[in-house]
Amino acid sequence: MWRTDRWVAVRSANHDPDFCSTTRVSDADFDLLVRNVYKVLLTRGVSGIYLHSTDPETQRFLERLVG
Repeated sequence: MWRTDRWVAVRSANHDPDFCSTTRVSDADFDLLVRNVYKVLLTRGVSGIYLHSTDPETQRFLERLVG
């Protein structure tokens, strides 16, 4: 999620059982893994990509990026 001036990885918003467990994945590793997942997904669009966020602050940030 976008918060004020940076991206924040929110563990409670994730549904992957391995990512949700603090014993399996540390907070620092969780942040890196989530960023990597989004990097992979956002760079795979051959003909384009649609972005949508259910979080209002993140959605406003994405709209400002796109114009």
